[in-house]
Amino acid sequence: MASFTAASSSGTTTQTTAPSNWLSYGHDGRLTNFVRLPGLTPKTARRLRMTWSKTLDGPIIASPLYANGTLFVETEAGSIYALRPSDGATRWQRNFGVTATQACGTWGFTSTGAIDLKRGLLYAISADGFLHAMSLKTGSERTGWPVGITNAHADGESVWGGLRLLRNTLYVPVASYCDVPGSDGHLADGRLVAVDVRRARVSAAFDPEPGDGNLGGIWSWGGVSVDAAGKTLWTGIGNSRVYDPACSCYTETAGLGDSMAKLTPDLHVLGSYRPKDLPDGLDLDFGSSPLLFQPDGCQAFAAGNNKNGWMYVWNQRSLKRGPRFSFGLGDGLAAFVGQPSYAPQLRMIFESHVFDTRGGKKIGDGISGFYVDRRCQIRRRWLTSLGEGQMPPPLVVGDVVFAAGGESGGYTALDARTGKPLWHLATASATISPAIAAGTRIFAGDLGGALRAFARAR
Repeated sequence: MASFTAASSSGTTTQTTAPSNWLSYGHDGRLTNFVRLPGLTPKTARRLRMTWSKTLDGPIIASPLYANGTLFVETEAGSIYALRPSDGATRWQRNFGVTATQACGTWGFTSTGAIDLKRGLLYAISADGFLHAMSLKTGSERTGWPVGITNAHADGESVWGGLRLLRNTLYVPVASYCDVPGSDGHLADGRLVAVDVRRARVSAAFDPEPGDGNLGGIWSWGGVSVDAAGKTLWTGIGNSRVYDPACSCYTETAGLGDSMAKLTPDLHVLGSYRPKDLPDGLDLDFGSSPLLFQPDGCQAFAAGNNKNGWMYVWNQRSLKRGPRFSFGLGDGLAAFVGQPSYAPQLRMIFESHVFDTRGGKKIGDGISGFYVDRRCQIRRRWLTSLGEGQMPPPLVVGDVVFAAGGESGGYTALDARTGKPLWHLATASATISPAIAAGTRIFAGDLGGALRAFARAR
């Protein structure tokens, strides 16, 4: 039998209670991607093994979710599965179909859903643009649902980002499939939609650039992040597209295009930031929602990525003033659109898809660890090359980082303090979906449709 049990190692603190839930993208509203599993340490991570694998009906891009002893997984074939975590047996499955676009392929579920424990519901948006509320136990639709979000323009507008539940409001980020018009000839109208889940109706919307068909989409996989007090929302915004008579050209930065934005829960803008050296006319989105974190003795920070290859770190109270720290991590060519993760007990940030060179030549992409010192200065500690191309945020399990290799596939466990590889599993398909940890296992899906469970062998 494989499981995580209480254990200890020198200088390592462990817990004896396994995390029981993973309710949304990033684990929590701050997008830390951090949990602890009893007994998993840098020493025992060397004994990780796959406990089961199940091939689902399509590629897995969205993050798995976990609640009340059930694992929930979405696929690009338009299915949602409720699985038994111990062996992957199907408890229920629903298929919502796919949407075919004119130039961007066929899509099912890309956005990660959100679990509402209070109401016993799983919220998810299907490719036809309808937001569903399903029973966790049976998959049946709640009376009064679904709610139409992008259904009027379903082949031109898409929801990439995860859904986020804050009290009684569900936030849905809208972008496009690939910045081309739908069958009606219109570009997407990027926006953030607030849905009152008590009444199953749209209650507010935030449009980064008012007007129809001017993009300004919210692409970030995390959707929005929420501060610890639940008083502010944060999200990255993509390029807008508005004709400017002054230059007889289209600008990509109209309104809040290519900006990081801070909002109230009812979607009023509190502040925004666009890098001053960001050239207009280029597709340089803030493709990530920021990680929100506060090391002991420090101010609260927000850390997010831009496609230009830079990670920016702001004081949460003064976004408009610009970043406190910035790090050039990407190559400026491949879209740098992931988000960092954070381990509070280590005071460390972990960033994926970091450009790694040797002798002036690229050798791959990898994970980098950053340390926040006692003077609240952020410094890079290590970089480990382990994959290629876009990678999901690293999963941080206590003192272990569980990282996906992105377009090159595979999974690697690293010592969080040093970046030293501890364990590796190769896969035939790309690993873009974030891994999660809940119950007694780690779960991860790949573009071949394979869902795997991992645990430490005794």
